[in-house]
Amino acid sequence: MMSQEIAHVGVDVAKTMLDVSVLGQPKTWRASNSAAGWRTLIARLGALERPVVVGVEPSGGYERGLVRALIEAGLEVRWADPARVRALARALGAPAKTDAIDAALIARFVAQTQGRPVELDDERQRLKDLLAARQAAGRVARQLTAQAQALDHAPARAALEGLAAAAAMEARELTRQALAQLRDNPDLKAIWTRLQTAPGVGPLVAAELVAHMPELGRVGGKAIAKLAGLAPFIRKSGAWTGRAVCSGGRARPRQALYMAAVASLRAKLGPRPVFQRLVQAGKPTKLALTACMRRLLVTLNAMIRDNTDWRHAPA
Repeated sequence: MMSQEIAHVGVDVAKTMLDVSVLGQPKTWRASNSAAGWRTLIARLGALERPVVVGVEPSGGYERGLVRALIEAGLEVRWADPARVRALARALGAPAKTDAIDAALIARFVAQTQGRPVELDDERQRLKDLLAARQAAGRVARQLTAQAQALDHAPARAALEGLAAAAAMEARELTRQALAQLRDNPDLKAIWTRLQTAPGVGPLVAAELVAHMPELGRVGGKAIAKLAGLAPFIRKSGAWTGRAVCSGGRARPRQALYMAAVASLRAKLGPRPVFQRLVQAGKPTKLALTACMRRLLVTLNAMIRDNTDWRHAPA
């Protein structure tokens, strides 16, 4: 089927409204971000009488109901990375930023790049929610503890300490629920357990990777590094060569890999030889640590792909 036969649709998602643009049509239109609005959108897309690909930007959870409704209606949905959409806007000289303009840019982005396929995975989504709530509760506990230590008035300090203790207890309970979910799901448990055979990868690091990197074992090493924002991009023009930099990617798995890399270096295991070689060559410590994170992730990806546990290299 020729690509021009496909209707590429961009949807800019807000809390209460959807702005919709069909590539090639001059006008955008709006629908409510509700079950009734989703039905209206699906009906109008069906009236196009040709295959439809819908592009959607991740919008902090406001897009979840829409995405599920579209997929259940048999429509193909693709993720549009917000940073890349804005880069496209700058390249095209977009004069302003409005919801309607964003919807049109999303449609164009999906037509040009195909975006990233959206897959519904309720188990991973529940795990992501538990881990996000755990992180938020832990952050609140630390903030309240720090604020309490700055107070001289004993009753006020005790009140904040009590709130901090409650938040810390919630964080522990959320951790227990997240790990229990992994143990109760045979497919996720197999991946989670295998990841923990790698040095520095504990239960929580492995849980973050399972939740936020469903592509593990399904894509190549370069692709998985790019998804985590650990792939260096070369900058070169003529005789000039700039420094390669890493940018973008998913923050949560990158943070987990940082903790795993630091732990493995302290234990003198895993990618430590890579770190030592780069530091001895005069590379910055941050660059060497990033290289270790990338090496670790690529190895974890191969482990899941090949159904093998970590094998320690001989000294």
